[in-house]
Amino acid sequence: MKTKALQFIFFSLLLATAGLPAAQQDRDEPIVYADHKKISEDSLRAYGNVEVIWQDYIIYADVIEFNLKTRELFAEGRVTMSAKDMVLSGEKLNFNLKTKSGELVDTYGLITPFVRYETGRLIQTDLKTLTFQRLNFTSCTQIFPRWKITSRRGKIIKEKYIEMHDVLFRVKNIPVFYLPYLRYPIQKDGRATGLLFPNIGNSSLRGFFFQNALFLDVKPNIDMTFGLDYFANLGIGVSDELRYLFRNTSGSARFYYLKYRKDNGVYNDSASDYYVEADHKQTLPFLNSRLLLNVNLQSRPGFLRLFDNSFDRNLSTNFQSSLAWTMSFSNINISLSASRRETYYNFLDSSRIIEYLPALAFNLNQQKLGKLPGYFSLGVDYQRVRRSGVVYEEEPLFVNDFRSQRLTVTPAYQLPLLKLPWLNCSLNLLAKNTLYAKSLDPASKKIVDEPLYMKYQTATLSLQGPIFFRIFNSGHSKLKHVIEPGFEFRYATKADNRDRLVPVDYFDYPSYSYAGFSLTSRLLTKGGDSNASSSEMLSYTIAQEYYFDAAEANLFRKIKGEYPRFSELSNRLRFQPVANISFDATLAYNYYIHGPTRLNLRASYDRQGAPLTGSLSYNIYRNPYTATNYYFNRSVIRGVINLDFPKFPLKLRTGVDYDLTAKEFRYGSINASFDYQCLVFSTECKVFSYLGRSEFQFRFGLSLGNLGMVSDFFGDK
Repeated sequence: MKTKALQFIFFSLLLATAGLPAAQQDRDEPIVYADHKKISEDSLRAYGNVEVIWQDYIIYADVIEFNLKTRELFAEGRVTMSAKDMVLSGEKLNFNLKTKSGELVDTYGLITPFVRYETGRLIQTDLKTLTFQRLNFTSCTQIFPRWKITSRRGKIIKEKYIEMHDVLFRVKNIPVFYLPYLRYPIQKDGRATGLLFPNIGNSSLRGFFFQNALFLDVKPNIDMTFGLDYFANLGIGVSDELRYLFRNTSGSARFYYLKYRKDNGVYNDSASDYYVEADHKQTLPFLNSRLLLNVNLQSRPGFLRLFDNSFDRNLSTNFQSSLAWTMSFSNINISLSASRRETYYNFLDSSRIIEYLPALAFNLNQQKLGKLPGYFSLGVDYQRVRRSGVVYEEEPLFVNDFRSQRLTVTPAYQLPLLKLPWLNCSLNLLAKNTLYAKSLDPASKKIVDEPLYMKYQTATLSLQGPIFFRIFNSGHSKLKHVIEPGFEFRYATKADNRDRLVPVDYFDYPSYSYAGFSLTSRLLTKGGDSNASSSEMLSYTIAQEYYFDAAEANLFRKIKGEYPRFSELSNRLRFQPVANISFDATLAYNYYIHGPTRLNLRASYDRQGAPLTGSLSYNIYRNPYTATNYYFNRSVIRGVINLDFPKFPLKLRTGVDYDLTAKEFRYGSINASFDYQCLVFSTECKVFSYLGRSEFQFRFGLSLGNLGMVSDFFGDK
């Protein structure tokens, strides 16, 4: 930027020599003002309040001398150059317009956002690069900054970063630590290649740890973060994270590799472990298609428990990887995919795996058939599915360690019967035809290579309404009470050859006949302004179903020796008296166990800028088909509180999970962030469950200005 400004001075001097008035100059040419000007054969001298203006650049000086032959410029006396995002000030300026190099003596610089530096000699080597020897640097805005960095040598890449060697970090002029190398971003978005501030802490599980990372700003649309972690009790971890964004492509990829130390006390049967995660989306230039990739793989699920502090907050964790190619033509959608879903049960250190390799789907969306009323749709699916791993008693009778192939053709027809503002009624007809490659021999109870063809039909009648409402006037506001009943009846024929079916997943179980109802009551409020939009203050829904095929509806699972005829009574309540405050409740009551199977209560307050926000929830889950001591039957209370007072430097975030069934804390954390004006300290204390015991972790980090600190690769999930 400085080189360009000096070139502008040169052009201004030529214009002054030619004697052209400012009014005749082109709008892109610089303007030079001075109290006095002297012109000779080889040079021009301007002095007394010299000011050069060109576009966004302004240069001030007491005296400017320019040699027209050598193109050397000399300026002195309060030399100041300002641009849109940068200001330089010094005592003397020497610059050669031919070589585009020069230096500024006793330099003071200011770069947005609020980056200040000073050095005895600033040398420009090209249009973008400035070098220095001995530089003091800070991003504090105080007259006496809280911190500063002293560097022995380095360079400034304009609008990108400051590169420093032999760095000494000082707080209140007290030396704190030394770094051999540091890059500080000065881009508007804060992205620049360089080392992040390390993360230091101690864990009763991992021991003392030190985490460092290098951020690479490859291109404006591509960046990478390399991490190197040291864990005293475990070993050394290496990570890499890539993020990219193109016109038709976007995504990210993460990789973590841990090399165990000997006698690590956790896994002595393996020398290393890894974790891979990726997300890729791409629009292909042919067949109106898209490519979607999602990867979530690890050498063993238990490996993640060493790093993810929230892993044991849930009793099971899902890992899913998939690759899909989708195409669409007018009203037709086609997809070819492959997927793998692993459900890892923490308390048993074992998994259930379901794979679809491959799956092909063809869907004809709803469309008219000539002059016939209603809409026709068609679905064709081919799947090669495999199920392996553990099976639990709460599940239906799935066959384990088995590969199945099935082809399904599902035509459907929807016929709207009524479509009124207050009443809707429709009839849906569906026929499901499935061909299996293998079947079960009813006599020997063995799986044989004999194809199985299963078919059944369903007819579903849905009625929404009639809707009733009433409006109440309350001062300057209005209340609207709405009642929306709903009814649904489905008849399903009996599936052929049901006794020969080998079920692998829920798709294999046929539909069943039932009659259900729902009733929703809503309360909406609207201000006195006629243009104001209404908001929902209260909503309550109750629903239940009656099964005509009790065995099929319960997937052949019994409660106290019988198949329940009635479904659970479902209740949902949401109350939002004012904006940002909400109360939610969900209750599923089971008549056959005379108690709730699910109860979720949650109260939350969330408003931007509020000093106190947070949420509190209470959850109960019970599987009605199992004994009361089943492992998944749990009662848990969770809470999160955030304290952030405006203009107060301390911010707090706390979270806790308490298992009422086991009477133990599963997770507790306190995160404190202290903003010492331009210096931010962050500390974190966590207590989390690991293999039935409590572990403790402490973490400390530091960030200043645009230079952030290392974040945990796994974090809280």
